Amino acid sequence: MSYGHKKQHTIPESYLKAWCDRKTPEGHEPYVWVISKDGQKTKKKAPTNVFTETDFYTIKKIDGTRDLVLEHGLQQLESKFATVRRNTLEPMADISPEDRITLCAFTAAMHARTKAQREHTRNQWTPILDMMKSMQSKSKTMTPEERDILAAHTPPSSEEGGIRIEDVENIVENPMQSMLGLMVEVETPLLIALDMAVLHTQSVPGFITSDRPCVWFDPEAYKRPPYYRIPALMYESIEITLPISPSYVLLLNRQGFNGYKATNKTIVDEFNRRIRFHCYEYLVASRNEQDPYWFVVDPRKG
Repeated sequence: MSYGHKKQHTIPESYLKAWCDRKTPEGHEPYVWVISKDGQKTKKKAPTNVFTETDFYTIKKIDGTRDLVLEHGLQQLESKFATVRRNTLEPMADISPEDRITLCAFTAAMHARTKAQREHTRNQWTPILDMMKSMQSKSKTMTPEERDILAAHTPPSSEEGGIRIEDVENIVENPMQSMLGLMVEVETPLLIALDMAVLHTQSVPGFITSDRPCVWFDPEAYKRPPYYRIPALMYESIEITLPISPSYVLLLNRQGFNGYKATNKTIVDEFNRRIRFHCYEYLVASRNEQDPYWFVVDPRKG
């Protein structure tokens, strides 16, 4: 039985190291500044101690063994991303096709691997599970005629291309283990097809990040009817951002915006406002500083 790798990061330690405060006193372990979503609480913590949960990605088998395939796969992707960040993005070198794949796969993983996404997946599937259980319970007291009607309106079994109640129960109980791999596999090629820009700044504290750093945002969404306001790849105005470090943010879009682009503090503040608004519980900054604009909510755009 495997006992290692129990402490697992929902946000990678290697990713967070870019936000370590450069003014960390000599002899102290480097730390980042962790800020509550409302800005009321701030504390400094080493990246190794931030955003962890026991067996967050571990697949627990019936025989009691721990399958770490997701944990190990994420670590390999994190290592590739760190190399691209260091060797390509920071010196602003040309982004190769291989670098592009790594950046898009990492962005997809950062969208899928968070505590916020785990709870979102669970909340999506719980009503479906409740409905299936209710139908299963009612079927026991149905007449033959009622069963025939139910069968005609019931999705096919898993053998016929449908889904079993046991499958849905597993998704609700283990959202990350059930859906993470699939989400990354499906999302990565869709992101690769988008335009890719890397915005960079010399402002301080620069870009912040959070416990939900990959943000899907559509500045034109508020103009649509409510049902169509959810950010989606089908909209030309979609913007997907991922902070790379305090100096860089990745921007995937469908507006022909590509390459490295210098940006000013006004734009940095806008991206930080988005990060703050979409974070689950905590922000991460490279300095013990906050800007009031991060906490401004645009009633049109959210």
